[in-house]
Amino acid sequence: MAGKVITFNVDMPQLGVGDRRVWVYLPPGYHGAARRYPVLYMHDGQNLFDAAASYSGAWGVGKSIDALNRAKKTKGAIVVGVDNGGEERWNEYSPWCDIDGKGRCDGAKYASFLVETLKPLIDKKFRTQPGREDTGVAGSSLGGTISFYIALQYPEVFSRAGLFSPTFWFARAKALSLVKKAGLKKDTRIYMDVGTKEGWHEEEYLADARAMSGLFAKKGVEQRFVIDEGGIHNESAWARRFPAAFLWLFES
Repeated sequence: MAGKVITFNVDMPQLGVGDRRVWVYLPPGYHGAARRYPVLYMHDGQNLFDAAASYSGAWGVGKSIDALNRAKKTKGAIVVGVDNGGEERWNEYSPWCDIDGKGRCDGAKYASFLVETLKPLIDKKFRTQPGREDTGVAGSSLGGTISFYIALQYPEVFSRAGLFSPTFWFARAKALSLVKKAGLKKDTRIYMDVGTKEGWHEEEYLADARAMSGLFAKKGVEQRFVIDEGGIHNESAWARRFPAAFLWLFES
């Protein structure tokens, strides 16, 4: 049995953007039962489910959860993927402006869209478990950065966060400050990973992730920090690490 992926378009009033595609993965058995499911919100929707829609390879999120379901390791989850804005991706996924202070940083607006517009719509349209204890957010690279920001800014909405190779180097001080000030609940669960061969800013990716893990430990949240030896900065690496991350976030 396999899950089903559907798409529809939504407006993003917080960003002044209309008609953005959203992908929704419904797990195996969704249409044959009345049970409700936890929800994982993800970014870069083009790269999550369909290789034909991807610009750099697909994670195969639906297929991964299908396989975990067949192995009886999970009853599944609803996964919601939001397409990025192409050339606007950096602006949408960054809550802080570039190192030189130039450019826009619309991450706070994007986060507001997810919480105020998209989540209420998903909870209305699908059989979700809407509470914070069953709601997560995840992404990679800048998608990991915005997931970090969303989880810390909205701890009353999200209790699960997956940070795959998060990008902190362009605003390290602001990211560290956010963790120190955040009112994270003790049951917050954060998965974070980083490869040793990330490429550009390679040493900073690893050093920043270690620093963040140290701060998460001081906050007393549940965390799993994975260093992927030889892992590079691309979809195939994140796809390979996704199943274990998903299980730890929602099933352990």
